[in-house]
Amino acid sequence: MLKINHLEVSLENEKKPVKIIRGFDLSLEKGEIVGVIGESGSGKTVASRMIAGLFEKDESSLDAGNILFKGKDLPALNEKEMNRIRGREISYVFQNPAMSLNPYKKIGKQLRDFLDTHSIEYSKDSILKTLAEVGISRPETVLEMYPFQLSGGQNQRIMICQAILGRPDLLIADEPTTAIDAMLRKKVLDLFIDINKKYGMAIILITHDFDVAKYICGKLVIMYGGLVVEQGPLKRLLENPMHPYTDELIKCASSLDSRERRLYSLEGSPLAPSHFKDECPFYARCKYKQASCADRIPDMIDISAGSTRCPVWAVRGGSNG
Repeated sequence: MLKINHLEVSLENEKKPVKIIRGFDLSLEKGEIVGVIGESGSGKTVASRMIAGLFEKDESSLDAGNILFKGKDLPALNEKEMNRIRGREISYVFQNPAMSLNPYKKIGKQLRDFLDTHSIEYSKDSILKTLAEVGISRPETVLEMYPFQLSGGQNQRIMICQAILGRPDLLIADEPTTAIDAMLRKKVLDLFIDINKKYGMAIILITHDFDVAKYICGKLVIMYGGLVVEQGPLKRLLENPMHPYTDELIKCASSLDSRERRLYSLEGSPLAPSHFKDECPFYARCKYKQASCADRIPDMIDISAGSTRCPVWAVRGGSNG
């Protein structure tokens, strides 16, 4: 349903364009749940916003690659054509509902405006039913309320309700559990699982939390330094990561889950786009680096059940080699 080939994206600033994504590949089948994981600045949110066409024309530039959704090259579409897809076939759940919902409009008005914007037929019964499906109690009352009268968890459910009103084929959720407390996190993730099963809706989950991805995703895409460094089925990545960055992420997550008094940490800091070089992006923090790793950006290597951008680990057979 979705095929992204070697995407390269720059964002405009006052001086010159800054390359944010240097190589992003992803394939997604109908009904599949894929997690895109990486530290802040890895490029995962920029990639997701490019898929949904959320950048203005003067904000970003597609330097290479394409985004094929059901055979259509999305970046080649004009705004009118993209509007027919956005909200109806592809929908987006933003990270912070407090920043996405209008504090001066009632919930019912905002949901109706969303439907009007995307030319989706208005039905109050459908809205009430969808609000109930996402766990909003007393939906009739909530329609007459403002966002500030609701909790963070309720507002996140409102955003999810809005995103699925058009029954899209693809739902992109950008850090959907970051702005809510830990008690509600599992409920929101269970909601995504229910939506996926009920409607056969494919989901791309953007997250920096490995535990969140483990709970909901069947396949993972690992990003670092504006590049996909590894991708493959969740089970294979957990059992035998084929890139040292993936291995470090798993160790950090396992340390948090354990009862050890000293947490495992990844030394160093993630790369900022201004510090990107033509070398392995993980070179400065890698325990297994070789001199050749600094010669150029490694190509993706196809392996059993996935791909990796580390020839060193590919040769040694991953973490089990």
